[in-house]
Amino acid sequence: MSYDIRLAVKIEGTDDWLTVATPEYDSPTYNLGRMFRECMRWDYEQGKYYRVSEVIDNITFGIDELIDHEEKYKEYNPPNGWGDTVSALRTLKSLLECITETSNRIPINHLWVAW
Repeated sequence: MSYDIRLAVKIEGTDDWLTVATPEYDSPTYNLGRMFRECMRWDYEQGKYYRVSEVIDNITFGIDELIDHEEKYKEYNPPNGWGDTVSALRTLKSLLECITETSNRIPINHLWVAW
C-alpha cells in the first residue's frame, strides 16, 4: 500500500477537487508514514486536503531534517525494507519541486495537497 500525493484546486461551489499536478515520486509506501510525520512535524491525515501555503514550511522542514539529521530518522526505517530515509527525502524533494513548478502557473494560495 502507498500514498497518493497530489496537488489540487477546489472547484468553486462544489465539494470536489481537481488534481492539477502530481510529484514525480507520488506514491511512497505507507511504511514511511511515521517518518514523514516526525521529520515534518505534521500529523497529516491520508486523503485530506491541506492548503499548500499552510504546510509548505513543514515540507521544507522535513527536507532539511532528513538532510541534516538523517541518523535521527533511521529508527523509522521500516523493518521490512520497503522505504528508508533516502526514499523519504526523494519523495519530499519531489513534492517541493512539484509545488514550485505548479505555483508558476497557479497561485500557491489556490493550491492544496493531499497524501
